Amino acid sequence: MGSAAGAAPADDLRLHIDSGDTAWQRRADGHIEGRARPQQIGQAIAEYEAALALAPENLEARWKLMRALFFLGEHVVSETQIRIDIFERGRQLGEEGMDQVATEVGGRDRMLDLSAVQLKAKIADPTAAAEIYFWSAVQTGLWGRTRGKLASARQGVATKIRDYASISIALDPTVEHGGGHRILGRLHTEAPKIPFITGWIDRAVAIAELETCSRISPEDLTTKLYLAEALIEFAPKRKEEGLEMLRMLIASETDPLWLVEELKAQDDARALLEPFAD
Repeated sequence: MGSAAGAAPADDLRLHIDSGDTAWQRRADGHIEGRARPQQIGQAIAEYEAALALAPENLEARWKLMRALFFLGEHVVSETQIRIDIFERGRQLGEEGMDQVATEVGGRDRMLDLSAVQLKAKIADPTAAAEIYFWSAVQTGLWGRTRGKLASARQGVATKIRDYASISIALDPTVEHGGGHRILGRLHTEAPKIPFITGWIDRAVAIAELETCSRISPEDLTTKLYLAEALIEFAPKRKEEGLEMLRMLIASETDPLWLVEELKAQDDARALLEPFAD
């Protein structure tokens, strides 16, 4: 199972994934600040879709398609209903992918019962599986956000995000620049704390998880943005540290591989810093 190509011709499958990767690397072509144009990411989506059609059990094609859909919804499309449809599609891809991964351990419920060592021993490709769970957490969160924080919390969205991110960390904590920890940090920052529903939300955990993520990927500007915001909001004694983090983020050189994402992080940092300007 894992990322096996199934019955698809291996050369055709690899060609589509590699072509998708080429388009993905060019996703910032023609961007205007933190907004990208649709051509390259549309090509990436088409190639990953073709790969997944050839081999529905290929985890690499699936998680890369989910990643591309995230970029399309977050950095290209602005129409609310279209974004909802994109995130719903990503969520469904994740549900199918998680079902596939879980067959290797005896079902979805078992994923949370096993330790990281046990999961890695039972799953053929732990890193690809970690990507599936990471992007499932992302897509579920964005899908839930379109319904409002309170409504999505009451529907159990926050709990799902927590569980998916925790499984991703157990499988491979380094995927997507420490992404599982970044998701948990953001979740504990943003989710409303509702008795008997999300009473486990903890703002101190938000800071701890984002600091862990920052140690894994110290140059990631999005993580710095989220950590600075959490410090300013929830750690009064570290407020100036958070503000200085925003200033440094804005002054940082952007990574060409993550240009649109980092330009958006800098725009968001400017907006957060504005109320504190002299």
